[in-house]
Amino acid sequence: MQQSARVIYLISTFIVLFLSGVVQASISNLSQTNIFRGDTIPAQDTLLWDAHALPIDTILQRDTLPVTENDTLPEITERPAIPVVVEVEDELPASAIPWFSEEQLQNPFQLEPNFVDTNLLGFQHYDFAARSGFFRTSKGNIGHAYNLLVFDPELAPGLNMGHTSIYGHNIIRHDHLKYYRPQHVFTDLFLTIGSEREQLFQAKHTQRLHETFYLGFQYRVINSLARYFSRLASQNVNMSLTADYLSPDKRYQALGSFVINRMRNQQSGGLINPAAFEENQESDSVFLYRAESWYRDVSFNLRHFYQTGFYTGGGSDNDRRFINLGRINHDFTYSRNSFVFDENNSPYPFFDFEPVYPNSTFDSTVVHRIKNQVSWSNFPLQSGRGTFPFNFRLYLQYNINTIEQPDFPEDKPILDTLNQKIYYYDKYNYNEIVQGFELQSDQTRFLSFGGFANFTIGGYNDEDFHAGAYLNLGRPDRNYSLEGKLRVANMEAPYFYNNFRSNYITWENEFDKMQVVNLRGRLKLPWVNFEGNYFLLNNMVYFGSDALPVQNTSAFSMFSLGAYSDIEIGNFGFRNHGVYQYSTTSQFYQYPSFISYHSLYYNLVREHRVLVHQFGFDFHFNTGYKAMSWMPVTRAFYAQDEHNMRDKFLLDVFWTGKIKRARLFLKYQNILGLVFDIKPHYDIPFYPIPETMFKFGVSWMFFD
Repeated sequence: MQQSARVIYLISTFIVLFLSGVVQASISNLSQTNIFRGDTIPAQDTLLWDAHALPIDTILQRDTLPVTENDTLPEITERPAIPVVVEVEDELPASAIPWFSEEQLQNPFQLEPNFVDTNLLGFQHYDFAARSGFFRTSKGNIGHAYNLLVFDPELAPGLNMGHTSIYGHNIIRHDHLKYYRPQHVFTDLFLTIGSEREQLFQAKHTQRLHETFYLGFQYRVINSLARYFSRLASQNVNMSLTADYLSPDKRYQALGSFVINRMRNQQSGGLINPAAFEENQESDSVFLYRAESWYRDVSFNLRHFYQTGFYTGGGSDNDRRFINLGRINHDFTYSRNSFVFDENNSPYPFFDFEPVYPNSTFDSTVVHRIKNQVSWSNFPLQSGRGTFPFNFRLYLQYNINTIEQPDFPEDKPILDTLNQKIYYYDKYNYNEIVQGFELQSDQTRFLSFGGFANFTIGGYNDEDFHAGAYLNLGRPDRNYSLEGKLRVANMEAPYFYNNFRSNYITWENEFDKMQVVNLRGRLKLPWVNFEGNYFLLNNMVYFGSDALPVQNTSAFSMFSLGAYSDIEIGNFGFRNHGVYQYSTTSQFYQYPSFISYHSLYYNLVREHRVLVHQFGFDFHFNTGYKAMSWMPVTRAFYAQDEHNMRDKFLLDVFWTGKIKRARLFLKYQNILGLVFDIKPHYDIPFYPIPETMFKFGVSWMFFD
């Protein structure tokens, strides 16, 4: 029965995607252009294009309900003019507050701003993790580590610990920050409350202190007890400060950011007896009852540049010519990360390893990093008279990495004179030099291209190599474009895959370097986007079925093909997103062969735009597969091979509304449990997703 339902669902999904494209293509030829929002698939909304895919709050779309201008009937000499009812001006327009990323502010070909998302589309996806995209796993509570359902490895130079990426957008990273540039001031307050005391709060504020000087602040809190008695509470706090300065002559710019992340998650290890829990959800049987994991980091980043050069020529501005001598950049980063596993109980025998401390566990790993990068580029002065057809950048980066891990020496006492535990630590230093270059043409032209390459000398990542290139056909502001990208990497496995120490388990490995070749293509059409990925992988290191790192020494391939459509016909909207995946090996992490997200909604305007409604349904589906399990002791997902998860069918109903400068949503999550007698679903074995939960959220923006 389930197999038949899956086949029918897959066939209907592809038919819907096809018919959506046909309908959109047909209607786009009509003269009534106000039916749609214009470019229905914004350039920022990609399937798998970037390492951190699909940040929902950055999807830029035009206001689906444009404001009409004031109007009156023409004057008639025989009688006075009859006034027509005037619609209220939209106090939360889609282009109210511009913002830039760090890369945009330092890239001469990407100076077009993004804008604060003020639309209702997708507003019900309130969780910070939703910025990673629709396709991700859940442990049954917000604020926890999660895994993406689409394979997309992090290919970046430098030390990779292997654990930071599991927190995704639950933590603030410097490359995630937005530099807002309001006319005077911008504030956004966002609050969500849900069943079982779930609370999520975010406050953003940016102040313009001078004509070209902005200060920003962000504060986020997650506090949630979880639905079931499975010890999954989360208490997370994130904070960031940003500074953005540009000199009046536009020759000097400085971007500064300070970030603090504090994550405290209860760890249960999952259900011991899922069958008993499915019969009686009051039954609580988990592996760990007194365990917690903490993640803490403090980091500071300063990026600044100076444009060198001078003017020659006559005294008038028209006769002067700027001689560009390039731009000098300096990038400094300091960070301190700590990973803690704390358990006030005897260790559970997850591994065939005798714990050093038999009654409790306190494992703490601390990582200090200092990065200094100096670069030169031929970036032109923004106020200069001419520009180069392409730009290139040469850089030299020096990294200092210090790692402190627990040590358990056999020849030293583990208790002091007061019978208190003594903790020993080993310190490892890794210094490395990264040298590289980047090349980029003007991306606003019909034909654009670019490339990069870097090589690491010394340290843990000695002789790592990364390179890539891309070619784009079509302007980014047009409805048709074709993009291709190639990435190549020869790199060490993440640090914790080779070296890990804890009270539960210790290992020291010397894996060979991993080789990754990735070819990506993206086709943009007016009614649908297509995107394909091909990976050729060799010597890949992963956590095997015993939750220990292992290397697959053979070469294998992974392939994915995705489609995305977003259309509106009248007041109805239909959003579809699907990805098909295939792997040539079972000796690696497994992913569902097909995953999809669908949203059907209806727009409704009341009282001359004083209130804008949106009613709809969100549907999530993925085929059954051997989902990755979670090992709290090592803070890692691993490829279990015992349990094949069922097909996933989750349906949410939501309402969103806009009242002046406030947006609200009501959401009832996973309503199928109210209609059918179905068993709980597990994204991660065995952490049940709550059957039904109510959520309410409000966002209030202030700006002038």
